[in-house]
Amino acid sequence: MIASTLQDRLAFFVATDALKELTRANWIYSSPRTETVAEHSWHVVLLAMLLEDAAPAGTNHDRVRDLLIVHDLVEVYAGDTVLWDDVPAGDVAAREQAAGERLMAMLPEGPRGRIDPLWREFQAQETVEARFARAIDALHPLIMAWSPGAHGHQNSTLRPARILNRKQPFLEAFPPLWELARWLVQGAVDRQLLPPDATDPGQEDRDDGHH
Repeated sequence: MIASTLQDRLAFFVATDALKELTRANWIYSSPRTETVAEHSWHVVLLAMLLEDAAPAGTNHDRVRDLLIVHDLVEVYAGDTVLWDDVPAGDVAAREQAAGERLMAMLPEGPRGRIDPLWREFQAQETVEARFARAIDALHPLIMAWSPGAHGHQNSTLRPARILNRKQPFLEAFPPLWELARWLVQGAVDRQLLPPDATDPGQEDRDDGHH
């Protein structure tokens, strides 16, 4: 009897195994090898634990970790959207919404009542926990690519200003995380993992046209 009540969750669970093979745009820290979504999801949970003190007082960190565990589940069907590809936000949201609905429909009522609200909370970005989880999610690839000893990013056209402009909306509400992001990017420039920003005012615009 117990086994039969658990079997109805297996379709959802085994579907998420696809995240072990779905790759992201960034390399892992230790080698120029692309990271999988599953690796990223585990690693951001650990990062959130390590950086808890960067969140406002009263933040529910158990909920932050729950949000991070589920935040990329929809990529089972939606795939990973690369930040630097300039895909319209509306297109991404619609694709992820459809993917989320399809995936969550696999769950019986009990587990769906726990997991589905977490996914929607992360998407809505209306709670401090969701915003902190999103900030951790945004910071993680910078650490993988440009922390001391890292191998850089496979996208060789990225420039410091472009990176920070894209990350700022997610990170600036948490000053320690934003400061860390700027330190990582500047350190990458100093170590020549990133080229400095162009001195020609029009160069950044021309570069952006290629993404």
